[in-house]
Amino acid sequence: MKTVWLIGTTTVLLGCVWALGQGYYYGGGYVDNRASTPGEGYARGMADIARSAGQYNLMTSEATINMTEAQKKSIENRDQWTNTYFQMRQANKQYRAAESAARATMSDLVRYAQAGKPQQLSPSEVDTVTGDISWPALLKTDAFRKQREKLDGLFAQRAQRGVLSYPEQADAEAAKRAILAELQNQISTVSADEYMRCKRFVESLSFAAKHPTA
Repeated sequence: MKTVWLIGTTTVLLGCVWALGQGYYYGGGYVDNRASTPGEGYARGMADIARSAGQYNLMTSEATINMTEAQKKSIENRDQWTNTYFQMRQANKQYRAAESAARATMSDLVRYAQAGKPQQLSPSEVDTVTGDISWPALLKTDAFRKQREKLDGLFAQRAQRGVLSYPEQADAEAAKRAILAELQNQISTVSADEYMRCKRFVESLSFAAKHPTA
């Protein structure tokens, strides 16, 4: 009888040990996580597979986003480098072109000076014998009468003597500046063509006053 009792007690203890190996204690109580039925076990397995697949998709998506951002930065950096490169090439090309440009010759300088020089008046505009000036219509108005009479007298002296003195040349220059100032005052009431024609005419008169008659 004692032997039977020992065998039964040992069997119970081994059963408890086996049961403890299949579960765990949580908060002081024993919890059995095993599936109670084959259907529950299958369902748990499918849930684990679905959860693993979702985690994989999430990690794959994050990795794809990170890779896309890295590629975008790489493309932007490459584009910026390319633009900078070609801008530097263009600047270098322009600099070399400026450096290699031929220097102006003496004939070029003379041509440039003549291009800015007032045009010579024709004999129909200033009579070389009498010195009479054929004024444009606008310059015949009263606003220009004083300066017009001054230049008429100077060019009459120039026709007689062939040349004006330095003080007389200065008077002609002053008359020119006064006429140009009055033209500027009337710029809003006259056409652009008429303004430019009178301006060039007066500048040519001032230029001729500094030179002897032919």
